[in-house]
Amino acid sequence: MPYFDVFDAFSPWTRRPSVYVISDSDMKAYKAKQAAAEVSDLKQLIEHHRTSAERLEAQVLKLEAEYPQLTPSE
Repeated sequence: MPYFDVFDAFSPWTRRPSVYVISDSDMKAYKAKQAAAEVSDLKQLIEHHRTSAERLEAQVLKLEAEYPQLTPSE
């Protein structure tokens, strides 16, 4: 058995990653696309949290109406 055959079983883990060369304008377009996707994801996350906060506030109001002793007296 030749020496290099021993390492063939491990070749998927020992290969170097591919390197791609792209122009500056392509890189700028790629980064803009990534930023737009991130902004979209963040806006969805904000809306989700806003909706969750509204539901929690509604639940608090419901419980306070049902149990008036829960509201702090002045």
